[in-house]
This record gives sequence, structure tokens and C-alpha cells, in this order.
Amino acid sequence: MGYKKLSNEQEFQLVQEYIDGAPVKVLMERYGFATKKSIMDKVKKYYPDNYKELIENARNNRKGYNYKLEKIENEFDAYYLGLLLTDGYIVGETKVGIDLIDEDCIQFLSKSIGKQYKSYPQENHQTKYRLIISDKELVSNLKRLGVVKNKTYIIKAPQLLKEEEKFIPYILRGIIDGDGCVSPTSYGGAQFFIVTMSEEFANWIIDILENKLYMIDIHKRQAESGIWRIETSNQYNILKLIALVYNKPFGMMRKYNKLRKTFRDYNNDTLLDKVDGIVQTTTN
Repeated sequence: MGYKKLSNEQEFQLVQEYIDGAPVKVLMERYGFATKKSIMDKVKKYYPDNYKELIENARNNRKGYNYKLEKIENEFDAYYLGLLLTDGYIVGETKVGIDLIDEDCIQFLSKSIGKQYKSYPQENHQTKYRLIISDKELVSNLKRLGVVKNKTYIIKAPQLLKEEEKFIPYILRGIIDGDGCVSPTSYGGAQFFIVTMSEEFANWIIDILENKLYMIDIHKRQAESGIWRIETSNQYNILKLIALVYNKPFGMMRKYNKLRKTFRDYNNDTLLDKVDGIVQTTTN
């Protein structure tokens, strides 16, 4: 036999990973198989009526493993970059990783890229979710976009192409979901802030807030710990955040929902009528 003995549960897990698009070579190594046919046999065993269709779909899903991010071409690319700039990391010369505690967000990334994620229970009763992509070309492409090894203190502004700038709102969304927060102010109203250890990165964020999204009353300050904090409590800025950055539900829904709830708790709902006007003014 070309494979080791697996329990029924392990076999089914193998089949599900294959259907989701996991690379065959990875599965062969992980489960101790010597041939691709051994995996196909397991798919046929659990799905005898439609295994051919599932195998074809799996082949299509595996195309996601060729994710290179040569340039930002859509909202997802931009959002993923924003998360990598904050919560992402590079391992060696070939791996890109991201760890999150929001499973809905990691599921969104996993499905969009076509790569399985793993979960790791923590001592504080939370679960950490990790998505790793092994691709040397992806690691190389990310350097232009500011994602490098040990970037916490040296992170630089992404070098965006002109055609990539239209996706800046979604880069910002990934940054806020990663290292930002939305909360009520002490005097009523909503505020948001972003933290970073890099002053250059902080200045770039301020630049896009003021000169790309045309926000006002943006403040930057540094704590004794060295952390830079970019913040605003201007309610017109919060409206712009809703209209241009958090304008559709995806990714980290916890922050998407909190932004809307916090704003509505302290403002008249009629203010949201201005959202369409904000979109037209900013995009024209």
C-alpha cells in the first residue's frame, strides 16, 4: 500500500482539505501518502457519486496557491496588504504569515486566497488563527509594498503604483482592522485611532487620511513607550470612514459592526444620509 493507515476521521479531514484546494504534495507529506492516486481513492470513497466534479473543483481551488500580489488589482488585495502591514510577518525568504483572533476574518482571507488556515488554542481561552503562504515570489513582491522581515520598528510606506492608489481606502481598512480601534469618546461621539512603532508609517497614514480621503483634525502623538498614535474624533471623519472605508461587510465584522453602532449611539441617524454625498465628493 502507498499510504499509512488513517482513522476515518483523518481520512475525511484529508478529503476536505483536498476539496478546499490544498496542494497534493502537501497532503501527501502530511498524511504519509506515496502517490496522488491514494488521495483520489479517498475522495472517491467518501463522495462516490460526484467525486469527479469535486476533483475538478479542487484543481480550480488550488489556483489560489499561486497568489503572488504582483500589484494591487482589487479590494481584497488592498485589504490583505493592510492586514499584513500590521499583523503580518515574514519567515525566512519564502513564507508570509498572519495571526488573528477573529475567525471570520481569517476565513475570509483563506477563502479568497484558497489556502487553509490553522487554529491554535491559547492559555487565555482565546483561539489564534494562522494563515501561512509559502511562496518566495510573494515575499519578494511584498517588499515594494512595505511588508518585510522584522518590520515592527522599521515599517515604511508602501510604494504604490498610480493605478493602485484607488484602493487606498481598503488598505486603510486592513490597517485599522489590524492595529486600529473604534470607540466612543468621553464626551459623546465616535473616534478611531491607529497605532504603530514607525513614525514614517504614521506619517504616511496621516498623508492618506488628509490628502486622499480629505479628512480634517487628524492628530499624531507619541507615548512614552514609543508607540505612535494617529487619532481623530471629528464626526465628519467617522462618516467618511463609514462611506469610503467600511462601506461593505467583509473581513473583520467585529469592527465593521462596532463602527456603525458607536456612531449611531451618539449621532442622529439623519447624519448617515450624508454618506452618498461624501462618496460623490471624494471620488469626483
